[in-house]
Amino acid sequence: MPRGVAHSPELRAAAIAAVLAGASLAQAAAQFGVDKSLVSRWVQAAGLQPAATAQRVRDPETIAELILELIATHVTTISAQLQASARPDWLQKQSAADLAQLVAVERDTTLRLLAGLRPVERQPELGPATLASGAADDAG
Repeated sequence: MPRGVAHSPELRAAAIAAVLAGASLAQAAAQFGVDKSLVSRWVQAAGLQPAATAQRVRDPETIAELILELIATHVTTISAQLQASARPDWLQKQSAADLAQLVAVERDTTLRLLAGLRPVERQPELGPATLASGAADDAG
């Protein structure tokens, strides 16, 4: 389509769906006859991530970083929720049943977080002395 021509919502949705289904931005652009940068802007404007980009995130270090970020965000959110639910003016407006449910959910969430904590086992550092003694053990 020529520059400056409005694209239908259906075309946008179809291009975004193709990208989310695994097509590259270039493939979706060619399929729907639009510029690759336009498809990229549509995907970004929709607040989505192309499937191809999501697949690139599979290396262990990146996954570990994402998990830690998710946990930190979740803990921050829980903290904010607990602070909001501890306000006396808010508490007075809640029914006993709603408060009981809130307490049960908060307790379960806290227990699950605590259950997931594990002590970190430290690996011995491999310095020159450790490596030398290991080599001697192998030789003997």
